Amino acid sequence: MNNTLIMFAIAAAFTAFSCAPSKETAAEVPGAAPAPITASFTMLTVNLGHGLKDKTDVRAFAEWVKKSGAEVVAVQQIERATDSKPGFDAYMELLKRLDMRGTFAKARYYQGWDSGNALFCLYPMLQSNVFPIPTGKGKVRRAMSFAVFELGLKSVAFASVDLDEEDLGERAKQVYEIIAVQRTMEEQPMVLAGQFGEPAGGKATARLSGRYTAANPLAENLRGVRQHLYVPTGARMEVTAVQRLDYAPLQQTALLATITVRQ
Repeated sequence: MNNTLIMFAIAAAFTAFSCAPSKETAAEVPGAAPAPITASFTMLTVNLGHGLKDKTDVRAFAEWVKKSGAEVVAVQQIERATDSKPGFDAYMELLKRLDMRGTFAKARYYQGWDSGNALFCLYPMLQSNVFPIPTGKGKVRRAMSFAVFELGLKSVAFASVDLDEEDLGERAKQVYEIIAVQRTMEEQPMVLAGQFGEPAGGKATARLSGRYTAANPLAENLRGVRQHLYVPTGARMEVTAVQRLDYAPLQQTALLATITVRQ
C-alpha cells in the first residue's frame, strides 16, 4: 500500500512539472546575425562662467550634478588656484566633491586665477592632454581639455571646449583646429562638448557636419542653445536621449545626453 502511494505521488509530481511553462528563451534562428553588444553612459556639459566662488558654491553644484546621474561631466570656465591666489581652488574642490577622475586645461588668467575647461568621469582615465585653441591678437585665449576614459565596452575620448562668442572668424578658426586635432586620432572616437558661441548648425559649427552629429537638434528647447554636444559620425556611437537642464544659481543652461556605444 505504501509503495503504491509513493509511486502515485511521484507520477503526479512528474506530470505537474512537465505541464509547467518553460522559462527558457527561444533559440536564435540559425544563420541570423548576433545582436550587437551595446553600452550606454550619460554625459553632462555646462559653462560655469567663473561662478564657483567658494566651497558652498561647489557643494551645491556637485549635488546638482550627482542628481542628474551624469557619469561624464564637461565644464567650461572653471578656476584653479595660483601663486597670486593660493587659497580656494574650484577645480580641485569640485573634483573632490564629485569623487571622480578629472583633468584641467588652462586657457588664460582670470582675475589672478588660472581659468580653463575640465573633464570629470566616474571611470578610469587612460590619458589626458591640453590642446591650445588659436586666437587672434587681443582675443581671449582658449584651450581644449582632452581625456580618454575607459568605459567598459571601449575607451572613449572626450573634449571640453569654450569658443569665441563674439567673432565668427575667430570661432571658425577654432572649429577648424578642433577638426585638425580629431584627424590626428581617427582610431579614437572623440565626444565633443562645450560652449560653442552660437546655436548648433551656425556658420562656424556647420563645419563639423559630416564628421560629427549634434545632439541639440534632438530636443526642441536646445535648438538655440550655445552649449552643444557632438558624437563622431561613423564611430558606432549615437545620442539616444538628450535634455536641457538649467542650473539656476548660475543662470546657466546645461545639456544632459545618453550616449549608446556599439561594439
